Amino acid sequence: MKLLPDTNILIYDTVEDSEYHSIASEIIDKAIQIFIPSIVIHEYLWVMLRLLQAPLNIIEIKLCEYLEDPRTVYILESIDVLVNALKMLTEDKQDVKEINDYIILSTAQKYNLMLATFDKKLRKIAINRNLKVVP
Repeated sequence: MKLLPDTNILIYDTVEDSEYHSIASEIIDKAIQIFIPSIVIHEYLWVMLRLLQAPLNIIEIKLCEYLEDPRTVYILESIDVLVNALKMLTEDKQDVKEINDYIILSTAQKYNLMLATFDKKLRKIAINRNLKVVP
């Protein structure tokens, strides 16, 4: 499967004693290709640094592991992805705080990718927009 992991998939994969670690790791391991938009990397860094206060060397190791994986395609979001995210946000009458999720959705839509997320709200929106979602 061609996969776009939401930030929480990478977080759970990184944090080995987390509730969803084994599921997140299995999702990552089974992917044929992993498409990671820059917004996911920025969120990952923020959560790891600010919320979890993880050691910098661990963050660096995991970041390199994700981005240097030969299956990984790093995506810098294009203007059409950003504009589409704003359009979908407006159509769904969502709070502007949800823009990151909509950028992720728009990226998955553009590249026809399966979205991996544990976020129930994002999952529901993705399914309503005919995107494939795991788990």
